[in-house]
Amino acid sequence: MQAEPHASTFAKVREGGLSWSWSMLSSAPTKPAVTVAVAGKSEAASETLYRIAAGEMLGPDTPVDIKVVGGDAAVIADVEACGFPLLKGIASATSVAGAPYALVLEGDAAALAGKAEKGALVAVAGVGNAAAAAKGSAGSVTAITREAQMAAEFALAKSAGVDASMVDNVISWGEGFADISHATIGGKWALKDGGAALPATGDVSPAMSAEAAVSHMRDWACGSGGKWVSMGVPAVGDYGMGEGFFYSVPCVTTAGSYKRVGGVTLTAEVASAMEASRAKLSA
Repeated sequence: MQAEPHASTFAKVREGGLSWSWSMLSSAPTKPAVTVAVAGKSEAASETLYRIAAGEMLGPDTPVDIKVVGGDAAVIADVEACGFPLLKGIASATSVAGAPYALVLEGDAAALAGKAEKGALVAVAGVGNAAAAAKGSAGSVTAITREAQMAAEFALAKSAGVDASMVDNVISWGEGFADISHATIGGKWALKDGGAALPATGDVSPAMSAEAAVSHMRDWACGSGGKWVSMGVPAVGDYGMGEGFFYSVPCVTTAGSYKRVGGVTLTAEVASAMEASRAKLSA
């Protein structure tokens, strides 16, 4: 007996609610469908599928055809059973070929990215993986480093009693550590006198990793609206980083492209952490 459309979604909402369910409810396909490839079967990779199908990556009006490389068949079936209005199709695949957008969250990043089409946007988990993937890929490769930025944004928002969307200018540097020395909350400086520029680190949940991946690609594909977003990109010598490896820096994005934010002042604490990360990545 075929599962009733939306039954899986309703069950999940009854179990405690999911953020993507609200995106799903406000979505309506009006544009041509776009193919998105996702590689991985971890809990974070699986959560990413739901968010993409709900419209959180490419918007509430863009249908998606999702190719899952190395995914879990049960999860694929469940995503399909949720009845997402924007989901044109979802199926297992052997490569990311043919997808203008690819998220390589697990597996051999170099081999997977090597199958990407020319001009495809390929987001890879980890700056080291991105460096390897970029060498043999016809696509444009960046590294997902947003988790640290998002964790700091959520912590600042919680302490201020506001939504995380009110927090701007948190930076994830290097391999992915947060710098809140330039952070603002509602346009006002977040750090008070004597505050630490580097917040305490904590565990990143699968849901946050999924949101980081989807947010990374959303901003790269659609633009960040002038806001700073952290991305792992090829080092070009700014901030004394040298060249030949990937490094996370603040960027401003427009559809399909990014521009590094230069001239960001660094505290001694941040500069020291950046140098340690640079030495490790450039070794």
